[in-house]
Amino acid sequence: MKPRGHRSERARARLEFRHSKPTRGSVANPFGHSRGSLTPDGVYEPYSDPFASFSLFQRRCRARSAGEDGDILPAAPPLEILDAVAGYEILSFDSVSIPPPEPYGDLGSLDPEQQQILGTWSPNPSPDYNLRTDIPQVTEPTARSALMGYVKNHCCWGGGAAKHMTITGIRHNSAYHYVLQTLTEKREARWSWSPHVAGDVDGPENGLAPAPWDIPAFPTKFFRTEIKAIEIPHTASIKPCHRCRGTGTLACPNCHGKGWTRCLSCQGEGWGLGSESRERCIVCGTSSHGHGRIDCNRCDTKGRVACSVCDSYGQLKCFIQLSVSWKVNIGEHITGADEIETDLLRGAEGQIGIEDFGVHLTPLPADVIADETLAMASIQLINEHIQNSSDSLLLAQRHQVRVIPVTCIDYKWKSHTGSYYVYGLDNKVYAPDYPQTCCCFSRCIIV
Repeated sequence: MKPRGHRSERARARLEFRHSKPTRGSVANPFGHSRGSLTPDGVYEPYSDPFASFSLFQRRCRARSAGEDGDILPAAPPLEILDAVAGYEILSFDSVSIPPPEPYGDLGSLDPEQQQILGTWSPNPSPDYNLRTDIPQVTEPTARSALMGYVKNHCCWGGGAAKHMTITGIRHNSAYHYVLQTLTEKREARWSWSPHVAGDVDGPENGLAPAPWDIPAFPTKFFRTEIKAIEIPHTASIKPCHRCRGTGTLACPNCHGKGWTRCLSCQGEGWGLGSESRERCIVCGTSSHGHGRIDCNRCDTKGRVACSVCDSYGQLKCFIQLSVSWKVNIGEHITGADEIETDLLRGAEGQIGIEDFGVHLTPLPADVIADETLAMASIQLINEHIQNSSDSLLLAQRHQVRVIPVTCIDYKWKSHTGSYYVYGLDNKVYAPDYPQTCCCFSRCIIV
């Protein structure tokens, strides 16, 4: 019997030759077993990592085999295996927009279920375009109190000016915030698939597939963006998984179906390198596949992994999916009170002066308010929404005019004269030239 750790002369010579013989384009390192390369000047440069070339080889192998479990390669089945469905011949796995039918003339042409969803959103028989402006005006005590509250929210502002300023004039005005909302419905169709677990599917044998716009679909709530995915009836079929060929499993991309990988610690020899007693490698010593090999953890030494496309069921349910999306397009215009930024007026509370809703709205009359730009903005926004919804079905529109009260207060404090504004029903303040913006000026360090 050969002693433990004994190797034949031929095996020992083969091992020494492998560690000493340089490969093409490289040269052996006289200081160890790692390899290097010669530069054009003939200088030897060792590799920083003795396993760098092997790691690169592993990464390339994994990249080539990564498509086997659906990580890199497309998971969609080929179009050739799909059944032809009348009316949907041009579909693929990319969404195709379906042109809408003729738009509704009025909400009365909708079916009862759609009218029920609309609820209170029914057209006014005679829109009331009389601007409601019954807003209480801001008095001098209210204006001073609003300014003092505004100053308290700024830590370095002084309150003396707000308390002792002399109010020399109060001017009342109004800003108008016009908002137009247009609800549209868009339908898109494409082929889709999902793992087939069990049971029958709704296929062409049950009848002809309905047209995309003949399928009933309603939003949960009007004037809210929403998307629904619907399986078109009579378009489903069962196909074997194209990735695993109906088996439900794939060759493990980590071990390539072997169930083990080469031990990098002992280079697959099974013996500890550099050991005088030639002890077995402690890394692969307990492997079930023998010395020099490491059990693959990804497939649990079986060499096969579950197919991620069919979820290991081996079959796919292919069908045409209808995507129904409801979108709310919003347009707005703010006029009046040019001294205050529009972002501030947009966030202020106001009173609804005009409101109307229907399928196709008519623009606001030009004589609603003295500012004619409001009527012009209404015409422009309504036309833009109709043009932008050419590939969608226009379901409903609503617009309103919010009246935002704006009060300009002129004041004098010491030698400073200025103005500030109280706007909105919540009495917000805009004071761009408040004189005491730093109450601790004498203690501030000026750099």
